[in-house]
Amino acid sequence: MAKINIDNQTYHIDGILFDKDGTLINFRSLWVTWADKLIDNIVSAAQLSAKDKEALAHSIGFDVNSEKWDPKGPLCIGSLDDLIAILSFHLYQKGMPWNEAVEIVINTYGKVDKNHRWDKEIQSITGLRHFLNQAKECDIKLGVITSDNHDQAVQHLNALQLDSYFGSVIGHDQVERGKPFPDMAELACHQLGIRLDQTIVVGDSDGDMILGKKVNAVASVGIVTEPSIGADHLINADHIIRSYQDIIINKN
Repeated sequence: MAKINIDNQTYHIDGILFDKDGTLINFRSLWVTWADKLIDNIVSAAQLSAKDKEALAHSIGFDVNSEKWDPKGPLCIGSLDDLIAILSFHLYQKGMPWNEAVEIVINTYGKVDKNHRWDKEIQSITGLRHFLNQAKECDIKLGVITSDNHDQAVQHLNALQLDSYFGSVIGHDQVERGKPFPDMAELACHQLGIRLDQTIVVGDSDGDMILGKKVNAVASVGIVTEPSIGADHLINADHIIRSYQDIIINKN
C-alpha cells in the first residue's frame, strides 16, 4: 500500500480511480469547441433560429455566448446516449417528428466527431503527469471510469500519451449502469486486481463522489480546476482540491 495525504489527513491505498473529463483532461479544451460545432450543425440541419440555438445549448447545460457549462449538466456528466436523447427531444418539442429528430442529431454527431481534431486542442490538467508519475513510482494502480464511451476515452488518453499509466479504462458503454451506480468502479477494480475499499475516487462531479460512497472507497476527492466554476456542486466530497499538488503521495 502507498500513503497519501490530503488536507492533513492520511490514507493508505492501493489504487486511484479517476473520472476523465475535467479530472484528467481540461474540460474546456475537450468539449467547448466540440459542443459549439455540434449545436451549430444541428441548428443548420434543423433550420432553427439563433434563439433556438441558445435554447438547444441550454438543454445540455452549455451557454454558447459565454462558453460556460453547468458542472451538474448533461454536457459535463451525461453519456453520449443522454446527449442524443436530450437534443432529439428538443427538436421534437419544436414540432419535428421523433424519428427525424433522432436522425438529425445522430448524423450531425457523427459528422462533427469525425472532423473534430481532438489532438490539436486537447490538454491535460496542469500537474497531472507529475502526479501520475509519483503514483506509478509508489506502485499505485490507476484506472479511469468515464461517462464517455470506451473507444473515445482511449482515443483521448492516447492523444495526450497518458494511456500507459492506466491499467483499466472503463466507459459507459461497457457496463449496464453508469454513474453514480458502482458498476464501472467494480469492473475497473476487478481488472486492476485491487479492492474497492483500498482506492480513492477522484472526479469533478457529485456523481463521482456518490459513486465513491457507494463502493466504500477510502475517500471521494472532488477536483475543480476551472477558475470560473465553484465547488458547491460537490456536496458529497470528502475533500475538494484545485490542483494535484494538493495530494501528497509517499511510499509506506
